Amino acid sequence: MPINRPLHTFLALVFCGPLAGGWVTAAPVTITTPFMNLEHRAVNSLGFGAGAFLRIGANSVTPNGLAGTTGVGTTTNLVTGATVTRTINFDPGPLIPNFFDRYMADDRALYGPWAMRFTNGTDSATTTVSMNTNAQQAPFVNSITLSGTSANPTFSWTPPPGATVNGYRLNIFDKALIGPGNNGQVASRNVQPSTTSYTVSAADFTVPGYAFTQGHNYSIEISLIQTRDGSSSNLGNANLQAIARVYADFTPNNSGGPVVNLPVVLANGSYQFNMTVRAGQTYYIDPEVAIGYDYAIGALGDPNFQSLDLPDNVGDGLYDIYGYDDAGQLLLLAHDWNAANVFDFGNGGLSRFRVMGIETAAGINPANTTAFITGLTFTGNGMFTGTQTPITVTVNVPEPTSPALVLLALATLGFVRRRGAGAKAAAPSAPHSAAA
Repeated sequence: MPINRPLHTFLALVFCGPLAGGWVTAAPVTITTPFMNLEHRAVNSLGFGAGAFLRIGANSVTPNGLAGTTGVGTTTNLVTGATVTRTINFDPGPLIPNFFDRYMADDRALYGPWAMRFTNGTDSATTTVSMNTNAQQAPFVNSITLSGTSANPTFSWTPPPGATVNGYRLNIFDKALIGPGNNGQVASRNVQPSTTSYTVSAADFTVPGYAFTQGHNYSIEISLIQTRDGSSSNLGNANLQAIARVYADFTPNNSGGPVVNLPVVLANGSYQFNMTVRAGQTYYIDPEVAIGYDYAIGALGDPNFQSLDLPDNVGDGLYDIYGYDDAGQLLLLAHDWNAANVFDFGNGGLSRFRVMGIETAAGINPANTTAFITGLTFTGNGMFTGTQTPITVTVNVPEPTSPALVLLALATLGFVRRRGAGAKAAAPSAPHSAAA
């Protein structure tokens, strides 16, 4: 089991505290795998800051932060010539207990070199890292899906068109662990650029006490890697030039379920999807369970919705389906529609619609990505970048015949679902880790 904080504190006193003969000299500071890279990080439910960043740090510094080690990075601004100093934060997790890093805004004037100094008592160690001034942020992967079984869920993704891909990194976080002093990372694996799927294996969870557990709420990070030397033979942080991280929350799904399109990011309480669609093919997505939903295609030329396949194992399996007239008023298309049947929107499809009649007594866990699976088909080929806004019992929801409408959340990329108030707001300074 992991060493707890009181025991770490006791060990720190033993090695660094006063004895009868005076103070014991701290253990020599050792730096392993220092790095500097560009970070493109999507918004997420983990509290990690989103945006384009510059990152410095080291996979391991011992003694670590719990033993009193601190880190400082210093560079010269390449434009102004001013000295810039930044604290390097201790950012441990079960998989990376000695990890230090610091995120900064992506400013080319700060591409280094950076001198990183780690100090423990009277001992210190220094190393230097730098960044290629021509480096660019990497793009995100697209269309993450979940399939397989509860014991071995499989994630698949699509590389962005035209992007350089030297490899991918899969990090898994146990959301129950995340808090001060614990980033929750419990598994990590690097794969080659030809690999676009990953099946979770118990063997990937190598830290004692943190095995892959059914019913746990996890978040998987699927990252596109671009290396300094352009090779795929070394995907570790020391050779990392740019990495683009996207996240999808999941709870291990039931065996035999359909392939589910997972949200790519979570922003401002909203899940976003970015899916390539083809006419007539059914795509399953999982929105948060509420009493109803508004659906709309995006403003980027998305094809219309052609049909709707609602889950028949939630509540009584009966739903009310509404369209909209030219004035934006709701029109009842079907009352108590039996979800055993697929509802077709007719010639030309619809650009938006509403579903009502989901029983609150169904008690669906909103963190389970296969708890309420909805199938959609489209009238043509293209991208689906539309929105979905839940109508929940915690807000003032108008009656279906009311002219007042629940506002649709706008998104420039992806399919959106809004979570409850419990979703964490992303902060640029929030900690984040990456496997060695």
